[in-house]
Amino acid sequence: MTTATPPATPPAQPLPFRLLLDEAVRQSRRHFRQIYPSVAIPLALIAALLPLSQLLFVRAFASAGRSGPNLGDMIRGVAGFWLVMMLYLLVYWLGYLVLLGSAVDALAQRPLSMGRQWRRALRPAVFGTMLLSTIVTGLGFMACILPGIYLGLLFSLTLPVIVDDGLLGTAAMRRSAELTRYNPQRALDADPRFKVFVIVFVGTLLGYVIGTVVQLPMIIVQQVMMLREAAGGRHADPAALMARLTWFQVPSQILAMLTSTAVHLYVCFGLALLYVDVKRRREGVDLEAAVARLVRLHLGTAAS
Repeated sequence: MTTATPPATPPAQPLPFRLLLDEAVRQSRRHFRQIYPSVAIPLALIAALLPLSQLLFVRAFASAGRSGPNLGDMIRGVAGFWLVMMLYLLVYWLGYLVLLGSAVDALAQRPLSMGRQWRRALRPAVFGTMLLSTIVTGLGFMACILPGIYLGLLFSLTLPVIVDDGLLGTAAMRRSAELTRYNPQRALDADPRFKVFVIVFVGTLLGYVIGTVVQLPMIIVQQVMMLREAAGGRHADPAALMARLTWFQVPSQILAMLTSTAVHLYVCFGLALLYVDVKRRREGVDLEAAVARLVRLHLGTAAS
């Protein structure tokens, strides 16, 4: 007696990319008020400290040039600048994790508590997992850039895996790589890695353009002030010029960060939607395979 084999079910089709981007815009608008302020405000405040730390840095070296080197002032200027820079990068990175985690929870219709989102990003296990994926990606960038780009694409869904599946460490990274490589159609426009690249590239380009437009008035003012100094036959004092420009740079940095965070929110919803789409299709295939195995086992038992 022959054993019947269930017909193979074709894999579910991926969500069209255009619809994914449109849905990311819709979801960003829907959850904007609930997510955006709690991330944008801390990032804007830390961004405002950058021009002030640059001013202290320039003043320390300018005073050394006029009255001889003062080791204490130079150390404080350099240390203060790098301390603010490292704090800025840390808060910026954590803010991105909060945005992405919030997007995943919002799509899953879980209650959004932004305090809980920040606490989750700071949990040692979550923080360590994301730090590990960032370090591995950074090492890839050091190897001729392209490996870093590819690793960044593979690990781009690590945080959604942490939030939704509860995996941590290398297990979360492996799961992210597994999902981003899932492309049964073998088509470029259906490849999750390609979609991640386009989403991040478009978001980065959009953020760069908006940031340039926002900071353009400050750049024009800076050039005008330097040209006036040169036209008057006076040598521009870097410390004095930086002090005058700081009052333009602080609001400019705040506004640039506010707009950049809005763009990041859109990117995070795009990645979260991609994660949901790929996971839905992948788990559907896994479920169908499990059912098929059970059917074959049942038919084999009946035949015997």
